[in-house]
This record gives sequence, C-alpha cells and structure tokens, in this order.
Amino acid sequence: MAPAAVLGASTRQLVRGRALDADTAFEAVTALLAEDADQLDSAAFLTAMSAKRASATELAATVRVILAAARPVPWDGPAVDVVGSGGDGSDSVNVSTVAGLLAAAAGATVAKAGNRAATSRCGSADVLEALGVPIEPVDLVPALLAEHRFAFLFSPAVHPLIGRLAPVRRRLGFRTLFNLAGPLANPVRLTGRLIGAADPHDQDVMAEAAAELGLRHTWIVHGHGGLDELTTSGPNRVLTVDGGRVAESVLDPAGLGLAAAGADELRGGDALANADAARAVLAGTAPAAVADTCLLNAAAVLHLAGLADDLPAGLGLARAAVASGAARDLVEALAATPTPI
Repeated sequence: MAPAAVLGASTRQLVRGRALDADTAFEAVTALLAEDADQLDSAAFLTAMSAKRASATELAATVRVILAAARPVPWDGPAVDVVGSGGDGSDSVNVSTVAGLLAAAAGATVAKAGNRAATSRCGSADVLEALGVPIEPVDLVPALLAEHRFAFLFSPAVHPLIGRLAPVRRRLGFRTLFNLAGPLANPVRLTGRLIGAADPHDQDVMAEAAAELGLRHTWIVHGHGGLDELTTSGPNRVLTVDGGRVAESVLDPAGLGLAAAGADELRGGDALANADAARAVLAGTAPAAVADTCLLNAAAVLHLAGLADDLPAGLGLARAAVASGAARDLVEALAATPTPI
C-alpha cells in the first residue's frame, strides 16, 4: 500500500482518538519514513498522534522501525547510554553529557546518543563539539569505545531517514512521537540506560514502551522541578525497567548527603559557556550545585553499568575519576582523536 494510503488511514483512526495496534503503528511509521512520503500527510499524522498522545505500543513500534533503518554500529562489548528527552525548558548545563564523560572516566563504556539543540540553547552535540570531542563520523564509534570508553552517536548520522522529517518537524513547532522514541533508539546494543523525561506522562509511556521492547537495566527518571535528569533539588521519580517489568521508586538526593540546588544554579548558556561548565566539573572546580548534579547522574550510570552496587558507590567512583584527573584527561584524549577529512 502506498505511504499516502497508509498514513491517511492511520491518521483518521488517531483523529477519532483510537490507538494504533503494534502492526498498524509499525506500518504507519514505516510509511512516514518512506522516501516518497508526502510532507502534508506526514504533518497530519504527527499532529494527530501528538494530539492523542502516543501509547506505549505505538512508541515501541516506532522505536522498532527506527532501529531497523538505523546505520549499524558494530560493537559487541558492554555499553550504556545517558540521555534526556529534552523539552524541560530549564536551559541547564548539559548534565547528561557531562555525566556520561564522568562515567566513562570512572570505567563505564558510554555510547552517548544525542543531537544539536532543539528546545534549548545547547544540545549534547553542540557542547561536545565545543569541547573538541568528535561527533562524526559514525565509523569512529567502535574505535572510540574501545580506546576511550566514550563515543557520541549523532542522531542525524545514525538515523538518516528521520532527517527527511526535519523540515516538517520544524514547521510543526511542537514535540512529536520522535522526541520520545529517540532516547530509546540507540543503535548500539546497550546493557544499561539512564533516560530522563521532562513530563511524568511521557515517563510512564517511555517506561512501558521500554518494557515492551525488552530493555534491561534501564531507569526512566523524572527530576524534581520537571527536569529530564536526576537533580539534587528534591526527590526524583524513578521507573526501573528490567525483564519486562516496571517498578516505581523515589530517589531523594538528601539521603546521599547532597545539598539541594535550585534550577537557577544549574542554568547554562550557549555551547562555549556550557563547555566551560563541563570542563570545570571534570576538573573538580565547578560550583557544588552543578558538580553534584552531574556526579549524581554519573553515579546512576555506573550503577546501571554494573560497576557500582549502589549510588553511594557510584558517587565514590565518579568523584575518584575527577580527583585523579582521569575525567579531565579523557576529554583531552578525545579532542586529540584524528578525524577523517
């Protein structure tokens, strides 16, 4: 069936408030990413899906389509990711990116997925580029993971078909199905994930989709104050996905001896400003609010990577990576990586 017919039928069902079953959602998203998909049909489908709000089954089907079309990344070793859904409106420093670097310096292998800024002033790709860390090409990823335990997977490079929808998504101007699917669609076969969600409803849907996808050792977190990462400002809601089950818990940073920090203390700026903030955290010279938030997220990554039995142990490993200079040295080594011309 032609993409127009598939998208039209699915859009009509969504407009009526009816969720798509797994097979229909898979066919619709496949049509959406087809080379001959019409932009108007695509915009109508994405709008109807956003208005209804995607179900876990629809989201899981979308992730399966995205992964089937992704560029393969040959890596058989353990690897974890730390990524946020974006859209929390905080304009904070790049916590997940810095946490990934800290975790890698402490011994985890981090395949960090991300993109340029869409809803903030500085995305993960922007800050890494300002730090001199390679963000392309994808062919570098296995070697970087093997040598430095950190590599960036730039979304447009690993998911080229989604790039066809970029003009439509920009024109729509609101979050779509792909904002939720992206954090779940890392093409590296991961052994652990820390995923932040800015919205509690999205957190629930992402966790249920992750369970449908069979993900293990995965935390979907919603930070206190509406952040898409763990924060020290107050209790964080954590949904743990493992073996097809979802369990809810609360992570209170006060129990870890971390002082509460306000959102203003985490506010960042453009890529150069956020790169400076990242360097300060990695060198151990950042303000406590920023450093503790990044260390807390790094501790969770190290726990999900199986390197720390609990968060206190993870905090100890992350702090040791800073104190020894390993965190600072990692960025310098990554920045010295030769890239193809």
